[in-house]
Amino acid sequence: MIHSCYFGCCLNLLAMFSHATPITPSPTTQPLYLGTQTLYEPGHKAYTPAPNGYEPFYINHLGRHGARYLTSSEKLDSMIDILKDAKCGNNLTPLGEQIYQKLEKLHQKEKGHFGLLSYKGVDMEKGIAKRMAQRFPQVFGKKVFAVSTYIMRTKESMHAFIGELSQYIPNRTIQTSSYGQIDPILRFFDLNKDYLHYKEKGVWKKILKDYEQRSPIANKVSERLLIDSTFLDNHAKLKFAAELYATYTNQFDIGCDVGLGKAFKEEELKYLWQNKNVSMYLEKGPSLKGINLPTDISFGLLENFLTSSEEAIQKQDISANLRFAHAETIVPFASLLGIQFASEQVSKASEINAIWKNNIVAPMAANIQWVFYKNKDNKVLVKMLYNENEIDFPIMSEFPPYYKWSDIKEFYNKKLQQLNIPKNTSLVESVTNYEPTPK
Repeated sequence: MIHSCYFGCCLNLLAMFSHATPITPSPTTQPLYLGTQTLYEPGHKAYTPAPNGYEPFYINHLGRHGARYLTSSEKLDSMIDILKDAKCGNNLTPLGEQIYQKLEKLHQKEKGHFGLLSYKGVDMEKGIAKRMAQRFPQVFGKKVFAVSTYIMRTKESMHAFIGELSQYIPNRTIQTSSYGQIDPILRFFDLNKDYLHYKEKGVWKKILKDYEQRSPIANKVSERLLIDSTFLDNHAKLKFAAELYATYTNQFDIGCDVGLGKAFKEEELKYLWQNKNVSMYLEKGPSLKGINLPTDISFGLLENFLTSSEEAIQKQDISANLRFAHAETIVPFASLLGIQFASEQVSKASEINAIWKNNIVAPMAANIQWVFYKNKDNKVLVKMLYNENEIDFPIMSEFPPYYKWSDIKEFYNKKLQQLNIPKNTSLVESVTNYEPTPK
């Protein structure tokens, strides 16, 4: 294994120091309510020119894997079995028969590819790499370090990205590697003991269950497919609808729309997306006020960003550090960074969907890039891109979206110091044993 708050007293002063607006979805022809299965669409706005005399020289990057097949056949098999049993009992409506056949067809498309990158995912990674090289050609010509998690789709994403990048950069000194299963930097969510307990038995479970029971609208999905809907109880109906929704969203990631959308009305898709959005927010994201564990356990990744950035500045022989991971990596990290649209906490589950959207925070191939600039006096500025959109750091700057590296270091080191990180231990032990600071 390879291993806050400032309030201006004058609106004019605030205007001087603020810049970016929250990311909003670009115009799209994609179906609505795809959540984290949303196909990647890069930012299209022209970038703000750097202050006079500054040129880019280094990029620090974290990306989610690209579009993928279903992670396993378990849910697909379960739905097919339910509809097959209904068919045997002459309990399928004509639409139910259609959906049964479509699921069988999709199963054949997915077979042998579960958990792997799709061709759309490959194209996403290649596109990000190509634009990086074309936008920041001054960066490249030095060493590039790329690392993925041990999961195959992140390895595939890394190699697709690097393969494309190598076509555009003058020096192909690229080192690739993958972390092992014990990974405190990119898979911290597998290590922390408190979080593993929280994930299985945390208070968020009841909060989510209560939220999901706000309406029986999802029951209409199975009722539309079954002649006698009492074939399933209410819990089974919601589960079936949620699994069919997840399968519906995934078909676009593999470029195979078999027509599962016929099973849903728009209000049902919205309802099921809201459930999934709240679930991710509570389990992996900012979570409700007073619950910081899901976010805080990404501290090792933040430390890694800071130390690798400083090393690149000091050594002057590194073009980029590239990391390839998961939604479970980028969601808490974006929250820990204090990114406006990714970190806000609320008090009630009913407030979440208005301020946090998984399709914006973690679509397929979501990425964060810190682009470093310097002038002839070796003064360093940093710009942050989220899904290739310029966004602000949660600190002040005279020339946003460019921020002094010294201010960024100070802000995030202070944030790390305020966490209850175990001292004098290895990173693996620190992440494993981390407990949030009592609030």
